[in-house]
Amino acid sequence: MKQAILLAPSEPDTFVQVGDGPVPQIDDNKILVKAVAYAANPCDWKHRGPGWGHYGAIAGTDASGIVLAVGRNVTGFEEGDHVSTFLRGNLDFNRGAWAEYVVADPATTINYKKTLSETALPMGTSPSGSIASFEGAASVTLSLATVAVSLSHSINIPYNKQENASRYILIWGGATSASVLAIQVAKLVYGLKVITTASQRNHEFLRSLGADEIFDYNDAAVVEDIKRTAAGNISFALDAVATPQTFQQLYDSLEGSQEVWVDNLSFMGPESINTDSSRNIHFGRTCAYFGDGNAQTLAGHLVPVFGGLTESYNQFWTTKLPEIVSQLKTSNLLVLEPGLESANQALHLLSTNKVSAQKIVWRGNSA
Repeated sequence: MKQAILLAPSEPDTFVQVGDGPVPQIDDNKILVKAVAYAANPCDWKHRGPGWGHYGAIAGTDASGIVLAVGRNVTGFEEGDHVSTFLRGNLDFNRGAWAEYVVADPATTINYKKTLSETALPMGTSPSGSIASFEGAASVTLSLATVAVSLSHSINIPYNKQENASRYILIWGGATSASVLAIQVAKLVYGLKVITTASQRNHEFLRSLGADEIFDYNDAAVVEDIKRTAAGNISFALDAVATPQTFQQLYDSLEGSQEVWVDNLSFMGPESINTDSSRNIHFGRTCAYFGDGNAQTLAGHLVPVFGGLTESYNQFWTTKLPEIVSQLKTSNLLVLEPGLESANQALHLLSTNKVSAQKIVWRGNSA
């Protein structure tokens, strides 16, 4: 089969090389998927050096396709189903998302039955819409797993829409692929009110997803404006941009709220920012890689699965997500030329910050 192999840094903009490898075999607990489409994420280029991945491993974290085989212990999937899946790429020499055949874990796979369109999206920009194409399906899975870990475990939002109706969640960086889905999940699953930040050009789009209050993060008064609007009613907060600067802004915006559960997507803790010990702030840490229930090597350190994470994640993935997946909208998509070779273009665009408010997707050569 064709597969995209992670290369050691040598030539500019050459992240992977497409080569041949054996079709993988599945064990009794996995699914074999014939890939149709792929998506690129920042972790695909950031998590590729020693301590994070292995040069020579199969790259990629997001793919969609058609189920070819189902392990004997797997339930809820059958041959021919349309699915999307995420797995940790850049790590395994026999398993990655950017390949013709993908070994999928049911715990990180979404089943659309047979509802996805066989027709490829045209190259270029494709506007946000329901998950109706293989490209759209490929774009959501890692982001949904990230949202699942964060909201169900790291900040532990209760499944009580009545109780949550007067509560705000603050999502910093509303136009990121994770935030686009987090806004919708916060409304559809949890019944929260949503405050988010984004550049002015993305406000209308985020409002269409359900955001209640949107502020321009370029505005010098953004923190004060959020505090005034929230009036002390922020209970949860997620920084999806996740730099020390944005995490500090998020934290500062919570002043006046009595008790807040806070998370970010770079695994930062309170030591990364200036904090006030008199405030009642609970800090979580999120990494979607834990969604498969296994310990992970992060920056060279083996990190066990946090207590309760697997149970919280599985409850969301198996009972809450199926109820809303048909209502979810994707990010705006940037569709590249078919072929695994497009992975290099995708990673160049991401690593040079050439993409904003879009998710990069493309089909395989034979899709």
